[in-house]
Amino acid sequence: MRTSGVPLLALLVLALAAPPALAQQDQGGMGLDLSGGDTSQEQDTSTGEEQPGPIGLDLSGDTAGAELLPRVVLLGLDTPERAGAALAPRWLKALYVAVRTNDKWVLTAPLKEVREKLGNDYAAALRCGEASCMAGPAESLEADLLVTTRLALEDDGWTLRLWVFDRDHNKVETDSVSGRSPRDAKFQKAGADLLARKVRELAKPRAILQVKVNVPQAVVRLGDRTLGVGNVEARVAPGEVNLIVEADEMAPYSKTLTLKPGEKNPVSVYLEASGPAPDSPTEVAAGATKRNEGSSKSTVFRRPALYTMVLGVIAMGAGVMVGMQAKKIADRAPDADGNGIADITRAERLQGRDKANLSTALVSGGAAVAGASALWLFIMPTRSEPAKGTPSVVSGTTPGASTSIHLLVGGSF
Repeated sequence: MRTSGVPLLALLVLALAAPPALAQQDQGGMGLDLSGGDTSQEQDTSTGEEQPGPIGLDLSGDTAGAELLPRVVLLGLDTPERAGAALAPRWLKALYVAVRTNDKWVLTAPLKEVREKLGNDYAAALRCGEASCMAGPAESLEADLLVTTRLALEDDGWTLRLWVFDRDHNKVETDSVSGRSPRDAKFQKAGADLLARKVRELAKPRAILQVKVNVPQAVVRLGDRTLGVGNVEARVAPGEVNLIVEADEMAPYSKTLTLKPGEKNPVSVYLEASGPAPDSPTEVAAGATKRNEGSSKSTVFRRPALYTMVLGVIAMGAGVMVGMQAKKIADRAPDADGNGIADITRAERLQGRDKANLSTALVSGGAAVAGASALWLFIMPTRSEPAKGTPSVVSGTTPGASTSIHLLVGGSF
């Protein structure tokens, strides 16, 4: 019986082709191990092979007005299990296609560039699901939305979990979808659709803030976020924000702005020195006027004539009251019943006479004192203090050369 050589030849061909296929599978497919291990990362970096994200895809997408669109960065796919790592390129391709650049957002920084920028921090960032550890990578990558994904076998089966960090609000949005097997095309499509829907919910048009300041070293802040120094142009989240511009030895500038999405918002800031300005002639004159007014008011109250006038008025009032009492006694002096006997006693008559004399003295004396004091107060000028800084000796004369006698008429009573 003759044996055909065709089966033997087929087995030989399969044996020769098996090692490369197995080697490719051991490396995670397409020469990459996307399980997130440090060893695989060093191998990928050293070989310099292209990442699976942009393989056969144009994810850049030229979009008009891209500077006003939010920037999305996909860190990658964490695959703890070997079965998931073997299918990681296929999953990453579907995820990249789902969030490729469109008229709503811009997908920046391909996977290879992300790994190069983050360096040794890439593995920790890929496995991070909290705002505290995602804020740093988002700042380094200038990402408005930073996405991390994880494909793992959980209690409910194979599950794709995603974390989307919103840098504007400093919070993380999470979601997940489960399937029977990572090879299931429907499961892959559901994961890609979930990511696209989540990014679409969070992607908001940006606003461009242009700040021009007259001080080059001024620090420009938007709330708690520092935008830069000097003239700044930044892409920021729309809405109501507080702009603060500060510089040393300058008065700070603060203004509440309402930034509209998809628009440029120019702001011109002029900082002024915070210290007191040199005295100008107008300010000096105004200060001298205020000092003169204050000194004139205080001088009036320091003159004794004011108080003697008040005492004179009080004396006149007391005299009037005493005179009224004397008049009451005088009204009872006539004989009202006609019996020839006075209705008041001799003591009351003497008391009434004394009160009448006292009233006359008080009224006349008080009037004289008040009138004289008023004339002295309002007619006689007050002695003014010499202006500060006025030289006591006139220029061109020498001390002791002449003697002058100052005669003060009436003093400053």
